[in-house]
Amino acid sequence: MVILILTWLISGDLEGATVVAALVVTAVLAGFIWLARQGRSKLAIWLLIGLLFLLITADTIGYGLGSPAAAAYFIPIILAACGLGVAAGLGIAALASALVWGTAVAAQAGRYTPEIPFDLWHLTFSAPLFMVLFGLLALVVGLWTRYWVGMVATNV
Repeated sequence: MVILILTWLISGDLEGATVVAALVVTAVLAGFIWLARQGRSKLAIWLLIGLLFLLITADTIGYGLGSPAAAAYFIPIILAACGLGVAAGLGIAALASALVWGTAVAAQAGRYTPEIPFDLWHLTFSAPLFMVLFGLLALVVGLWTRYWVGMVATNV
């Protein structure tokens, strides 16, 4: 985040609101770290997943499936699968899939107009592809994590 802000500062594109937003995000993330260090790591993971989900969903709904924003759901899915287990990863994948499908269906039905105009391939290609990828990612990462945690536990 610091490198991004420095880049904007050097290029002259830095705005005051960006600095304030960066400070707020830094404080929130520091709070998550504090929670984890106090032994509340699962709560910290859930809060981080929730924050990421809100930000990604706002971007996905704002721009629609014509933008690559929905691919960012990979991050909270991996976080859930690694930190909370297979079931949590699959649950987050299902929620992300529902939001992607909902975005595509709502745009197709004319319920809202995203910044990037709706195209039929959002409904026939992007939404199904994301659903499959989200599910596979949660399953593979969650099972892989379970395997490695089991390996470490038996070799200690």
